[in-house]
Amino acid sequence: MIGFFPILCLACVICLNSISQLEAVPQNGKVAVRRVYNQLRQQRCGDLSSLIPAKRLHRRITGGRQSFLLSQPWMAYLYLPDDNETCRCGGSLISERFVLTAAHCNRMCGRKDDLRVRLGEQDLNTELDCTNFDYKRVCAPPVEEFTIEEWIIHENFDRSSGWNDIALIRLNRRAVLKNHIRPICLPLSDDLLARTSVIGESYWAVGWGKDKDSALAVTTMEVAINTEECLHGRDETFLCADGSHVDTCFGDSGGPLTWSVRYFGSVRAVLFGVVSVGSQECGEGGCSYYMNVPTFMPWILEKLSGYSDL
Repeated sequence: MIGFFPILCLACVICLNSISQLEAVPQNGKVAVRRVYNQLRQQRCGDLSSLIPAKRLHRRITGGRQSFLLSQPWMAYLYLPDDNETCRCGGSLISERFVLTAAHCNRMCGRKDDLRVRLGEQDLNTELDCTNFDYKRVCAPPVEEFTIEEWIIHENFDRSSGWNDIALIRLNRRAVLKNHIRPICLPLSDDLLARTSVIGESYWAVGWGKDKDSALAVTTMEVAINTEECLHGRDETFLCADGSHVDTCFGDSGGPLTWSVRYFGSVRAVLFGVVSVGSQECGEGGCSYYMNVPTFMPWILEKLSGYSDL
């Protein structure tokens, strides 16, 4: 896997103060925001199926590797049923009803009303995703497909520059959580909100984007990246990484940057970034940009607070 539309790569800031998401929203929205905050905190998020124990992830990859079965149950695949090559994006399930993705995924597809969201997907070429584990065949349940009831795009999204490239998708129905469909945790505590302020932190990027041979992946690929300082006007809403050798690319847009960390007492996978834009020559040293999720938590919580169900 090696974002979306090409931009001239700027030398790749992550300089944000620890923020309290409950203090960063309008005063008149605090009650509703606190309700959403509590609902998100109490949901079972960021954990994996017990069918296959979590594998130790060795950082020995160059350019990405295939994800293990059931290791990315929050992944959402956005596509047009009759055109999954020129219009494809990733996303992250953050609750039973909402997916977080990149705003430009809405603008890049000419027939966005026909877009579908698939959950529980890994291999696009198989009806059932299976693997051999402990001398037996393990298969995930069938994928589930949704239409999009509503796009909630950041009001200040600028497609030409990639600023505020973040959006929420409200699915047409609740997702039924299973071994292969589970939400990822959002950074809700002060320590998690502050994590992305440290330059050089590691994250996993996941998606169905182009690989090192410029072919679109048929299965979820993951790559380990480290953040670098952003320069040339990019502010704390961006996470930046050097795109040499390992990178995200066309088709990965909207997908997650994750890391497993301590989340209110237990280790869970937490969403820290959203794949946004990058160099046209993926993996050739251009800069890759990601939306810094902690800086958008006030926006996310405020938007979710407008709905009675998550």
